[in-house]
Amino acid sequence: MKPTAHFLVVLLSVTTLGLSAGAAAQNATGALYATVTDAEDAPLPGVAARLSGLGESLAQLSDGQGRVRFPGLEPGEWSFEASLDGFSTVEYPRVEIRAGRSTTLEVQMSPAVEDRITVSGQPPALDERKVAVGKILGREGIETVPNAYDPWSLLNQSPGVLVDRIAVGGSVSTQSAFAAPAVGFSENEWLTDGVEVTDQAGEGGNPSSYFDLDQFAQVEISTGGNEITKAKAGVSINLVTRRGTNELRGSARYLATEDDLLFFQQSSSGVDPGDFPPGQGQVSTDSVESIENYGFEIGGPILRDRLFFWTSYGENVSLERNIGGQEQETTVESVGAKLNAQVSAANSALVSWTTTDKRVPNRGGGPLRAPEALENQRGPSDLLKVEDTHLFSSRLFLSGSYSEVGGGFSLTPIACITAGSCAAAPEPLLNDDGVVEGSFRALSSQRPSEQLLLEGSAFFGARETSHEIKVGSRLREFEVETAEEIPGGRDLINFAGSNLGLPDGLGVFILQRSPAAPVVLEYTSLWIQDTVTRGRWTVNGGLRYDLQEGNNEPASVRANTAFPELLAALDFPGDETIDWESVSPRIGATVALGEDRQTLLRASFSRFAGALSTGVVERVNPVGISYATFLFADLDLDDRWAGPAEPVIQLVGFGGFDPADPTALETPNRNDPGLDPEITDEWILAVEHAVRPELVVGAHLTWRRRSDILEGRSFVRDLATGEERVAVATDFVPFTTVMVEQPGGGPFAVEYFRLVDGLSFTGGSLLTNGDREVEYQGLALTVAKRLSNGWMLDGYLNFGTPEWDVPPGFAAFDDPTRTGGDRDGELFGLSFVGFNQAQVIESGWSFSVTGLYEVASEKPWGFTVAGNVYGREGYPIPYVVSRPVPGSGRVRALAVEQLGDFRYDDVVTTDLRVEKELELRDDLSLTLSADLFNVFNEGYVLERNVDLGTRTANYVLGTLSPRIWRLGARLHWR
Repeated sequence: MKPTAHFLVVLLSVTTLGLSAGAAAQNATGALYATVTDAEDAPLPGVAARLSGLGESLAQLSDGQGRVRFPGLEPGEWSFEASLDGFSTVEYPRVEIRAGRSTTLEVQMSPAVEDRITVSGQPPALDERKVAVGKILGREGIETVPNAYDPWSLLNQSPGVLVDRIAVGGSVSTQSAFAAPAVGFSENEWLTDGVEVTDQAGEGGNPSSYFDLDQFAQVEISTGGNEITKAKAGVSINLVTRRGTNELRGSARYLATEDDLLFFQQSSSGVDPGDFPPGQGQVSTDSVESIENYGFEIGGPILRDRLFFWTSYGENVSLERNIGGQEQETTVESVGAKLNAQVSAANSALVSWTTTDKRVPNRGGGPLRAPEALENQRGPSDLLKVEDTHLFSSRLFLSGSYSEVGGGFSLTPIACITAGSCAAAPEPLLNDDGVVEGSFRALSSQRPSEQLLLEGSAFFGARETSHEIKVGSRLREFEVETAEEIPGGRDLINFAGSNLGLPDGLGVFILQRSPAAPVVLEYTSLWIQDTVTRGRWTVNGGLRYDLQEGNNEPASVRANTAFPELLAALDFPGDETIDWESVSPRIGATVALGEDRQTLLRASFSRFAGALSTGVVERVNPVGISYATFLFADLDLDDRWAGPAEPVIQLVGFGGFDPADPTALETPNRNDPGLDPEITDEWILAVEHAVRPELVVGAHLTWRRRSDILEGRSFVRDLATGEERVAVATDFVPFTTVMVEQPGGGPFAVEYFRLVDGLSFTGGSLLTNGDREVEYQGLALTVAKRLSNGWMLDGYLNFGTPEWDVPPGFAAFDDPTRTGGDRDGELFGLSFVGFNQAQVIESGWSFSVTGLYEVASEKPWGFTVAGNVYGREGYPIPYVVSRPVPGSGRVRALAVEQLGDFRYDDVVTTDLRVEKELELRDDLSLTLSADLFNVFNEGYVLERNVDLGTRTANYVLGTLSPRIWRLGARLHWR
């Protein structure tokens, strides 16, 4: 990592602050705050407070206001004890500490009548210091409730989070796309033990990792709030790994799913035959052939009270059958290890390492991919973290860490393997049925990153007022270097003319100059926040500063083989492309009402700056992706361009380079010199009420506004004068009108436009901040009851839909064709994932209810039942039609009037579990479980071919998997 002047300034600032301030690692650790009073509610100073359970015991004396603070605690279950001469000792044997949260205890001590008073149960569930909105799942929520056993399957349990797919018992073994309301995918954030591992080249994805949930003590999902360490406005997922303690303990699991598992058989598909359009017929639907999930984790002391270890291994092997009848086997292997050292009573250190590898033969199968066009995927990724934490006193805490992430993946087409090389393999073809055949692209992408993090907290105050100052600094460097090749030796993709509405004898091909554009992103952040408590009030306010820099590194790219004079070889010296600076305020207030402070009112405001991704930087790189689209005479009617023997009729479209100057070391794309990150402002008003200490109901209103939205505007050239400028709507004239038949909706006219005579595109565009905005107003109703008295309940009901505010001036720019990109304000969340596949993640309502009940727990035969019901409004279907337009290339235009005119069916799914724990001996137990996923065998259609101009229009591409069973056994020892 190359230290920058910015980071040195930040490091110096934080180090200086660290002499009088410091901070708990907000995303990796938790804290305990206790106030000790006598029977008359008067503060008790000098009380000896001790915390034990995970490593060496921690001890403090209460201050003049009866307060004790234990920051920087490892998540897990601790024991708290308070003692003072003349008073009975008070003990809380089970105090749960959660990552990024503060657990509060109100300890009342009585004159010594008995030696020890034990307080059963957990502390109150209300957290007056909470600043984040979301969900925290501990081991109970992971192990005891039916889920697919990956982080994506847990996202539906957090209000407001929408996921593109539903994994029935693990039936979907790929990463899911997900979003928070009114926020793009790129604003999502992945963290492991507070280390950001987000893939900035993958639109907010994780670094090719497919986690083993047994590695984690907690999964923290955050969708909003004024937490100062939260950098992005989207969904933040923090995975907190386990650690060793003074007690040797561990577990091993084996989970098995088979389509014919003993007498537990997978149901046949529940898809309605009427959901298949004429011509497709009822084919096999998505289903699970088998899933094996097994592994172990173990941790304990190496030197009691001083040195601890923890390690794990897990493997998931799934065999799935897609809707086209093709089989795909996916293997995910995960290894983790951690060493924790209690160097002294005031200092602790850790080293942790995790690695995952995903191997997928025949990836990408379905009705729109021929078997030879599938790919083999490989994606090893690893994380190394070194951290040191020092507690200077009960009032001063400081933590620093360094981490490395080795991310990346590769995709190798089956056709390349069969032919011995990609050069010898056939070229890709989108045939007249809209099916990709021949081959697909080969891709290898390396995405390493490094991070330095320094955080601290300081506590001070007088009388009833206390302050907690948190400061922190993060420097992260992210790199991406991608090599791409289109098989066939010509870097060329063929399109059947009939697939694009052309008559027989005409075809289209796209040339590509394979990119070689390494990009380096650097993120420098500094934050400070003060949490002030006085009486019933808790007020927190803070500022964070972010500097985001992007550079295109030196690189060379070879010429396109078929048209070397057009897509020429280039040697690029590199440049510093962009830097964004932003200051984001966060402020919130909470007041506790009622005699027992059982009701909380909260209000907060937060501003988030949009994340800089590699796409913004790479688009102005001349050796990035460049392409040219040609119309040709298909004389032999095989839909493939045969070279000079089949005359090229017209250059239809191009991008990433200027045909008038193909060897220029400057791309025709431009970023506005004043380009700024997108801004998301968020206001939250919430109320929470503890019906009982362990049962909390709540409601929160969320209002978000996303502004300064990035948008591209095409450049055109006046052929008479050579002048270049941004295109405006009056530069376009009608080109053609395409009539399509909407499914069940009758004929629909799609109008295409082309440039007027005398103008041509330059192949580039301007990226600038537009004046469109997205607003979201949502209401979430929540209920949460911890496991007590034999039952647990957790659920939410969320309402709200993002709405675009598109001013009249927006229509003055660019092509009036209603394109299927982000030009139309209604198309928020539209993401094309294939030639004719598209996803829109948007629902007006969603809900989730998770529960657990212990049946006859006092009886030897007692058992536990658990379940989850999830539902949401069906996502919109963005029907489109594709046509070649002179100067513009292949244009995909909307074939619907409004985005919500066509929707998939509303989704409601139910999963159940029955488990029985057998005590084999005092330190050994065996839990047997049976999960039933998709209990009512719902057969929802989740994905279709949205291009109405193809012969396979509206074909079903994805369905909810049928009902399946999973049997499991888990051995716990301690």
